[in-house]
Amino acid sequence: MPSLTDFLRKQKDAAQSPDIAKKNEEWINAVSSLLTQIRIWLADAEQQNLIKVDSDEISITEESTGTYTAPGLTVTVPSTRKTVKVVPIGRTIIGANGRVDLRTSQGSHMLLYLADQGVWVHGTGPHPAYFPVLNEDLFTHLLTRALE
Repeated sequence: MPSLTDFLRKQKDAAQSPDIAKKNEEWINAVSSLLTQIRIWLADAEQQNLIKVDSDEISITEESTGTYTAPGLTVTVPSTRKTVKVVPIGRTIIGANGRVDLRTSQGSHMLLYLADQGVWVHGTGPHPAYFPVLNEDLFTHLLTRALE
């Protein structure tokens, strides 16, 4: 029977494997790309001072990957002081390759990353094959609902 030290050493080695580092990097790049796209969609409203968009850093701990930092956003409407946080949840998600939530004080909307298709979808419905692909119109709809 292996000792506790041997067991923990194997766990540490597995957590530091190049595969996990690569998967984390791919996930963070996917989140960064999503946030860049969101900033593009919000640019006009931000230029008109209707909203303010701030970058965040989110610490995420997942059992299979350990702790890492991923980017997020906070969208604030100065006139109403309402905010929506774009929060990465993690990459270890059943049925998808990552999850980001649009969070408000009243609830959240789930966005899922489907790496094999290279798309973000709105996680609503019975199965990922039926989830609508995230585009500017869908994002605007979700953000508007979140800010109501």
